[in-house]
Amino acid sequence: LAPTPPEERKWTYWTFAAFWTAHASDATAWTAGSATVALGLTWWQAWLALNVAHMIGTILIVANGRMASRYHVGFPVCARVSWGMWGSYMAVAMRAVICIIWNGVNTFYAGRLVDVCLQCIWPSWALVANTLPESAGITTRELTGSLESPDLVQCLTFIHPRDLKWFYVAKSVIVLTAMHGILAWWMRKNGGVHFPSQNSTQLSGTTRAWLWMQAFNSGFGAVSSLTVNQADIARYAKSPNDQLWGQIFVFPLASALPGLFGVLVASASQEMYGAPLWNLWDVTQKMLDQYPQNSGARFGIFLAAGSIALALIGVNLATNCLPFGSDVSALFPKYMNIQRGQFLCCLLGLAIAPWKILQNGTTFLAFLAGYGYWLAPVAAIIFVDYFFIQHGNIVIAELYNGRPGGLYWYKRGWNIRAPIITMLALIPCLPGFAWTISDHVNISLNAARLSTLSFILTYAIAASMYWTSYRIWPKTSTSNEQFEFIANVVDGEEASIELEDIEKPLSDKLSIRECPSV
Repeated sequence: LAPTPPEERKWTYWTFAAFWTAHASDATAWTAGSATVALGLTWWQAWLALNVAHMIGTILIVANGRMASRYHVGFPVCARVSWGMWGSYMAVAMRAVICIIWNGVNTFYAGRLVDVCLQCIWPSWALVANTLPESAGITTRELTGSLESPDLVQCLTFIHPRDLKWFYVAKSVIVLTAMHGILAWWMRKNGGVHFPSQNSTQLSGTTRAWLWMQAFNSGFGAVSSLTVNQADIARYAKSPNDQLWGQIFVFPLASALPGLFGVLVASASQEMYGAPLWNLWDVTQKMLDQYPQNSGARFGIFLAAGSIALALIGVNLATNCLPFGSDVSALFPKYMNIQRGQFLCCLLGLAIAPWKILQNGTTFLAFLAGYGYWLAPVAAIIFVDYFFIQHGNIVIAELYNGRPGGLYWYKRGWNIRAPIITMLALIPCLPGFAWTISDHVNISLNAARLSTLSFILTYAIAASMYWTSYRIWPKTSTSNEQFEFIANVVDGEEASIELEDIEKPLSDKLSIRECPSV
């Protein structure tokens, strides 16, 4: 929870660019693209919806990384500024719950790909009898794969992500190669990129527009966690603008490629088999079914499916296990650390029965939409508070002052605006959200359509209400109105201390004082 010291701030814009390129090379971007084709959109409409959402989402991600890149603290500490010392635990808990669910989804997805890998090695694995009841929603084979895939994740959770550099380098190269191979196979089978069957799909303009908005909203869901997780890596930026230029162009471009591949393969499978294959385990399974006796082809499919499973493991480590570990360390510092939290996240991820979320493309898109909807108020409040309320001026020492009267103590440790506005912002789309996850909820057509705007609408409501609350009831404490004045002072003090440290003899270095602002 402490600020990252200068010697550990090593991430340049090249580092951020490489990290986000590796992060974008995963099954989530592919599946988000292919699942939108299952809605009835053409390939270019689906891809456009996702990419517009990712471009806007990237701006929000970079904006919420600004505080961390200037003051070098992670999300649990950043949240104290706008939520209060005790109130921040509500924001932390909200993110922790999402990390568990998303970890479970990725683990099950990887498990299904492990099932394909096992069939490549032992074809008889496909004949294993199912001993689970139909109500379980999962077969014996699928459950076995899902239990095997967390093993590597749990082993890697004991290694700090900063020590997994080469794992992520290998992941980005291997996974992109595998995705190109899968795309090439399907394009060859389909005879190129042409999808005449989609021309016969007759949808009214209004229906198509709302389907496009649903895909657009799902695109936000795929990046929504990054709007709050960004602080956990932006804190390592060597300079504040490194996280800006290393992401603002790279992430939209890097995420566009897997999304396009997913759209193209889903469209090709729709033409070839009459229904789009929206997930990668069905895509690789269909490929495997073509080669019952060809060991060379089976080995190639094994590499492709195993590479995608590897990608999901890498995503879990960086964007679910690590944030959850940070969150539970903040919630229960006496009992938890990051490593214990990461291991716990893997265990809890399977307890939520993630196979229910991945039943079909519609439920997966509903999950993505709900995922973004849940986190939108948290991201909006942190953004508005830093740029428009605090004017970029944060007193670091006060973020660790848990006594009444502290700058960020507010009222009994809570900035009551934040939780109230969060709950109010969630209300308009709540009926639509309930409708997307339950078959027993009946709502009007307009309420259902409102749910297709859940992330952007909830974000806008929370941001505007939080800003308005300070116009009506301004904060009592005064601060320098010059943007990031305190950050500039701290940087100057750190620079002078570093120079002093170089010039002083070794025996005198212990006398160097800490920065007064810190």
